[in-house]
Amino acid sequence: MTRHSAIAAALMLFLSGCGDGSSPDGPDPPDLVQPRTYAMGWAPAAPRPEIELILRGIDSMAVVSDMAIVQNAVPWEPLLAGAAMDSLVQDRAQLTDLLASKGLELIFLVDPLDGLDRTREADNLLALGRSILEPEIRQLHDEWVRQITARVRPTYMGLASEINTLAALGDPVLYAEILAMINSLAPQIRQISPGTQVFVSFQADQANGRLGPTGGIDHFALIDQFDIDALGLSSYPGFVFDDPSEVPDDYFSVFDDATDLPLLMVEGGWSSADVPWSAGTPQQQVDFFTRFETLLDGVDAVAWVMLTFTDLDIGSLGLTPERALTLSNFAHMGILDSELRRKPSYAEWERIFERPLR
Repeated sequence: MTRHSAIAAALMLFLSGCGDGSSPDGPDPPDLVQPRTYAMGWAPAAPRPEIELILRGIDSMAVVSDMAIVQNAVPWEPLLAGAAMDSLVQDRAQLTDLLASKGLELIFLVDPLDGLDRTREADNLLALGRSILEPEIRQLHDEWVRQITARVRPTYMGLASEINTLAALGDPVLYAEILAMINSLAPQIRQISPGTQVFVSFQADQANGRLGPTGGIDHFALIDQFDIDALGLSSYPGFVFDDPSEVPDDYFSVFDDATDLPLLMVEGGWSSADVPWSAGTPQQQVDFFTRFETLLDGVDAVAWVMLTFTDLDIGSLGLTPERALTLSNFAHMGILDSELRRKPSYAEWERIFERPLR
């Protein structure tokens, strides 16, 4: 693959003013601004799988980011067709090298679950009629994680997304296998890359009982089952609340009370337009960032990264109608629109980003 096509392939897999502070209406002097505890950033998304848009998006993202997240499944189709694993790892590393060259710390998440349905295995594996429950597939998955870790050496290495949703609503046999996989890989990752911290993410709306059935389990007690160094959080409150102001004050502090692990916000958003699952406006998206700033300040979170820096042109992604309809609920969560123009939420994200990082 060429450098550009490799970057495109990797990307499409995851799927203020001036003044001296003396005016009452001007910005606060730097020594009066509360430092933030969390590094901020985005996944290198683009509206359409076009090289020009992808590279422009990365350049724009880097201006208001300390960190980037790359969330991928194992590339099962080429791998099972006989492609060399080290070559496929190198393809992904071209993207992470580009992000690192922009001065961004890296979060890399190898997700064994379907990005649009966390009760199922990765869609690209199920499409081949295979399962991580097979010893051969599990072995390939684990080797992929080890090789990615050795090549990328990210600050944080994620091993599953929204894993509490699988525990609550999915196949208990699959959950047990992935739990065992995570706890087996975690010490290996630390040995391969001592500077890398291991995490999984929990779906916060689900754990808080706001996103349908809880499965009759204590989501917060699940945390201690995992051999991890940090806990990731995912939250899309627009699907369960009418306005960001309704998100309770303890929405994240319940996690802080349940564990001593540092908290990472690794996925979430609020739509700036009406979508099938929720209504949304540009102002509500602005208010969402303001609300989450307060909540993440309250728990001394160490990272705040999101997946959709730009809005998505769903029709250009070549998805099945069912998956396109589901993904459309996330299509207007960017702070840039599908032509890379700034939305009102950009200025609010920029304001938060300009707080000094403690």
